[in-house]
Amino acid sequence: MSKDKVTVEIWSDVVCPYCLVGKRKLEQAIAKMNAQEQVHVVWHSFQLDPDFPMNFSMPVAHYLADKKGIPLDSIISMQDQLAHNGKTYGIDFQFGKSLSFNTLNVHRLIQWSKTVGKSNDLKEAFMVALYTDGVDLSKSENILKVVGNIGLDTAKAKEVLENNEFKIEVEQDIDQLKKMGVRGVPFFLINKEMKISGAQDDTIFENILSTALKNTKKENNSANGDFCLPDGDCD
Repeated sequence: MSKDKVTVEIWSDVVCPYCLVGKRKLEQAIAKMNAQEQVHVVWHSFQLDPDFPMNFSMPVAHYLADKKGIPLDSIISMQDQLAHNGKTYGIDFQFGKSLSFNTLNVHRLIQWSKTVGKSNDLKEAFMVALYTDGVDLSKSENILKVVGNIGLDTAKAKEVLENNEFKIEVEQDIDQLKKMGVRGVPFFLINKEMKISGAQDDTIFENILSTALKNTKKENNSANGDFCLPDGDCD
């Protein structure tokens, strides 16, 4: 890869609302610098709750209330605030109809979509399906519909799901993040050097991206912002 090309690796989970906010913040920074052709985004898998039952779903608010032991009305209040903030980035969070589910299958399909250069599109489509449209992504037929809506081969996607393909790639991504000592997502690694942990302030994305684009190297250039942890905390 040429020196003027910036690689941004992102670890995230589809059921992490701050991961969608972080995605938008990065895209906004890239657009602000007209750097669409200079930034290469690589999506990595992470599961906040790999033990969530397969082929099952439940309202996000109830899931978080049960997992965190926080009153349901407090969870809803936090979601309302995030929904309000999300509008700044063009996100229509509809938490009232969003359903938690085990994300392994959608991660496997995002890994597959890398092979045809559509991972960013599929990542976006799954998140919008979950958080705006209220699609139950625990059901294979709904997953495949999202896949088809962005022009991917649903027959091949169904084959991937049925044959358990790309599970190893998902596990490798998760292991890689754990080895770096990172516990929450979203996590951004820019050119293997600079780090952004969480959906940081817009200026952090802009400053770090600007630094990377100038091909300057600054050690320990990291930041911490809003992120989700495997125990259900989204701070």
